[in-house]
Amino acid sequence: MTGTHTQNPVYSRITLALMEDTGWYSANYSMAQELGWGKNLGCDFSMKSCKEWISSKSSPLSGKSIHPFCNKVKQDPLQTECTDDRSSVALCNLIKYPQPLPKKYQNFDSIPHVPAGEEQYYGGSVSLADYCPYIQEFTWRARNIVVRGSHCLYEENNPHPDKNFALEKYGPHSRCFDHTDQMWEERTCKQARQWQHWGSGCYQYICEAGRLHIMVANYTYMCYHAGQEIAIRIMQNGWLHKGALICPPCKDICQ
Repeated sequence: MTGTHTQNPVYSRITLALMEDTGWYSANYSMAQELGWGKNLGCDFSMKSCKEWISSKSSPLSGKSIHPFCNKVKQDPLQTECTDDRSSVALCNLIKYPQPLPKKYQNFDSIPHVPAGEEQYYGGSVSLADYCPYIQEFTWRARNIVVRGSHCLYEENNPHPDKNFALEKYGPHSRCFDHTDQMWEERTCKQARQWQHWGSGCYQYICEAGRLHIMVANYTYMCYHAGQEIAIRIMQNGWLHKGALICPPCKDICQ
């Protein structure tokens, strides 16, 4: 546990135990919330360093994700991801530092698109997490003023209609879905513009007849298998919105 706070904090049994250990509080553990961080990832995740975790999962033979850690450098244009529980659009907080990090905080042998030998300059932006880079909720800002958050369940996080290139919809029945590698764009007969930040977005969904259905604007798209790419072509407010979503495993969303 580290001293950070998000739009959707979790007060787990660990939090309550820490408060109780101060001697100032008596905890009611029945009020503890579930901690999703590291859930079902086993002893290696709990007992070993993030470098060991990343290295073991990065092997081409493992075929496994390094989540909740990550290796996408945070830079413009932003390329977002989804948290493992798909409750939020998220960013990898991996950044480049002006000086090499101390050896014990150098967590990579290689990083995609980073020249070999420069890995020592890269680490997570949160020093309290030993510079381990991880998938993190964030806030959209304009002129250093918070505009909205990235948690899918809160309606106040809906983008302004003029800025909603990817036709997202935030609310209690929404989850995060990945986009393809192509930027979303808007087109008219005279103009085309691309959304400079892409990678994932929040959309409503329903589970019906054993299948996941993703809702975009007033259209519903059925997922038949994990990894299926759904092409989106929707006219709204005089613009043609073009993009694509990737279907997750049905079990990720529908219980």
